[in-house]
Amino acid sequence: MSGVLSTGSFILNIYFPLVFTLMAVFFLYIGLKVITSKKPLLLPSKVFFVFMVIAFSPQLIMSVETQFSTGVFSLLSLMSPIMYVVLLAFFWIQMKGYMAIGISDDSFRNALHYALDQNHIQFEEQVSLIKLTNSNADLLVSVQSWVGTGQQKLKQSKSKHLLNTLVPSINQYFQSHSVKTNSTTPVFYILIGLILLVLSVFFYSF
Repeated sequence: MSGVLSTGSFILNIYFPLVFTLMAVFFLYIGLKVITSKKPLLLPSKVFFVFMVIAFSPQLIMSVETQFSTGVFSLLSLMSPIMYVVLLAFFWIQMKGYMAIGISDDSFRNALHYALDQNHIQFEEQVSLIKLTNSNADLLVSVQSWVGTGQQKLKQSKSKHLLNTLVPSINQYFQSHSVKTNSTTPVFYILIGLILLVLSVFFYSF
C-alpha cells in the first residue's frame, strides 16, 4: 500500500506538474507563434499524438502500479490500461500527415495548389480529395474553417515521401505570401496553456 501511496504522491506532486508544464509550453508556442507571425503553422500530426501519450501517461502509470502492488490481476482491473493502449493505438492510426493551424479555406487551398505546381505534380481536385494523377496517389484534405485548422494526409500510398515533398513548398507559400489567418485555435491554445501552467503550480505546491 505504501508503494501505491509513494507512487501516487510522485505523480501528483512531481509528474503532474511536469506534464502540465510541457503541454503548456507546447500550446503556448503554437498559439503565440501563429498570432505573432500572422502566418499559419504546419506541424506533423504525430506531434499531437506524443502529447496525447503524455497526457494519458499518469493514469496509465497509476493503473499499472496498482495492479503490481496489490498483486490482484483480473480482466476487470486490466480494462483501464487496455483501454488506454487501444485508444492510443487508434489515434496513432488516425493521426497521419500534417496539421495546419491558423488557416482559412482560401489560404490552405492556395498553398496546396502552389506546392503541387512547384513540385510539378499533376492533380485533379475533388471534394476533400486531391488525386495526384501522375503519382497514383490520393491526398486527403480536411478543413475546419470556423476554427482555422486543417489536415492533409496521403490515402494508402506507397509514395509516402510525396507529402514530405509538399510541406516545404506549403510553408514557403505561407511565408512569402500575404495570407489571411484565423486566430480562433491559437487564442484557444494560449488559454489552455495558461490554465495548464496554473495547474502545474497548484499540483507542485499541493
